[in-house]
Amino acid sequence: MSSSTAPGAVLLHLYYTTMRIFSIILLLLPQFLRVAAQKEDNIWVFGYKYSNQVLANGIYFDFGDSLSINYSPKKMALHETCSSICDPSGALLFLSNGCYVEAGTGEYIENSSELDFGYGIDSYCINDSSGYRSVQNMLLLPHPENQNKYYLIYLSLKIEFQPLNGYFDKILFSQIDRSFNNGTGKIVLKNQIILSDTLHSDGIHAVRHANGRDWWIVAAKDVSNQYFVMLLTPEGISLSEQSIGEPTWSGSGGEMVFSPDGTKLSRFNAKDDLRIFDFDRCTGILSNPIYIPITDDADNQIFAGLAFSADGRYLYAAEVKRLIQFDTQAADIAASKTIVAERILSPDCPLGDGISFLELGPDGRIYGRHLNGQSCMHRMNHPERAGTACEMVQNYYKFDFSYKNLPHFPNFRLGPIDGSACDTLGLDNHPLAGWRYDKTGGFGVDFTSVSWYEPTEWLWDFGDPASGAANQSAERNPVHTFSAPGAYEVCLTVSNQYGSDEKCKTVWVSTTSSSGPQDAAEVVQIYPNPTTGEVRWSGLPVGEEVTVLVMNVLGQHIVEKAVTGNSIDLSALPDGMYCLQFLASGGQIIGVKSVQMLKNKK
Repeated sequence: MSSSTAPGAVLLHLYYTTMRIFSIILLLLPQFLRVAAQKEDNIWVFGYKYSNQVLANGIYFDFGDSLSINYSPKKMALHETCSSICDPSGALLFLSNGCYVEAGTGEYIENSSELDFGYGIDSYCINDSSGYRSVQNMLLLPHPENQNKYYLIYLSLKIEFQPLNGYFDKILFSQIDRSFNNGTGKIVLKNQIILSDTLHSDGIHAVRHANGRDWWIVAAKDVSNQYFVMLLTPEGISLSEQSIGEPTWSGSGGEMVFSPDGTKLSRFNAKDDLRIFDFDRCTGILSNPIYIPITDDADNQIFAGLAFSADGRYLYAAEVKRLIQFDTQAADIAASKTIVAERILSPDCPLGDGISFLELGPDGRIYGRHLNGQSCMHRMNHPERAGTACEMVQNYYKFDFSYKNLPHFPNFRLGPIDGSACDTLGLDNHPLAGWRYDKTGGFGVDFTSVSWYEPTEWLWDFGDPASGAANQSAERNPVHTFSAPGAYEVCLTVSNQYGSDEKCKTVWVSTTSSSGPQDAAEVVQIYPNPTTGEVRWSGLPVGEEVTVLVMNVLGQHIVEKAVTGNSIDLSALPDGMYCLQFLASGGQIIGVKSVQMLKNKK
């Protein structure tokens, strides 16, 4: 190469090399971001809408680092049909009630009306009076490759009157593209039919492909042992069929769910009973069918619920009148059957009903709802524990107005099967740390790991050196007794062959346990935080006197004041972290929140 041509040639070579590297980065970026995605199920939305009255407000479960419950005006009416999805950071992106799709900020998504949900759509969706009335029939999934696109996948209901019969007759999808309308989005494909057939009302469910990017979606044919297995890839949706196991015979409604690790698929309704299969995330093939008949008076129930524990060991079947636990690791799963709860009829839930649809939350708890629009909701605190130690608390939440729906989510925090034949995209299971805690009384705290992407080691540091060797634990779900009241920085580090991740949070310990029938840490919301002095709150009864106790980081009570409003002035306190306890007139703790005083905030 001559000296006169070398500089230009070098520059040209560098240009093309840079462009190739940039192209490779653009190609791989969606895969990196998809692995990092973790909070698409972060927000659950509930609540009816009655015309333009106050009851149009919504209930928002925001799981974040810990569950908080917020009340906020909501344009969309929700009845039974409901699906939502967040972006990877946990911000609500889309919400649908079967009538149309709404952005997380409340805007109508262009071209989303007239979704083909079938029978009754014209009456249910007039003026958005209540939303569509069909359960467990819709999923929102991210496009496997394009970060701007999302799939709404749903079942269409058909009713025949001679003789009277109702069933799903189609699986369809619509595609949302966020690149339109300044990021709000638009339906660019609508009511695209994937298949037309008679489908069972156990609904649909989805699980990650073993490559960590694509999605499997499964539904069942009505009155048969046939299953429809769909694969969502960057190229679109393909369909296969498989016949396996005992056939169903009824149209009774239930649930179909994958285990969190995707190795099992189960379906249950009170008439057709329980079915469990092994599932191959590489091929989409079901195998090793197990049929468990359950003979009891629940056979006349038309709805039922099903959920796995976060570790996949325990499977819970809800029959309205009772809740049954099965150990999927037992040599004889049917023989492991244990009744862990019987229906409790409460005056707080005057419409009766019982334990019905279930859903595993991002915090590792299982949530359940009534079928008939109750103001109440159930919560299971420890699904990973055997028998009644799972702590199923019926009517745990008591809302100020009725709701009926319960969203249905796949496990968004499931990665590839490393080393499998389908591990072809170079994605790895980099562990993601997460945890929660529950007070056990005194200085005792019960810790539960809710970590994902296949950690193999857990290391807890409780920030309590005075407890000696007990300050650390390698257990997955340890219990720690703190040495004194105060604020402790607790950290969990999870690891596997690909790396480690750490999650730290502050745990407040006082001589009074905050455990009770309803954690106000999940009901009471305070603002602003940080604050320059005034602290306001929501979520407590308006007009009723509450006592506010303020503790410093040493656990010392430094302020105690009875108030009937929803604010307190703490401007006399120096900058720092404080714990607020809210006490009812009888002395019961109904709320615990941390607040930072920052009077010199810039």
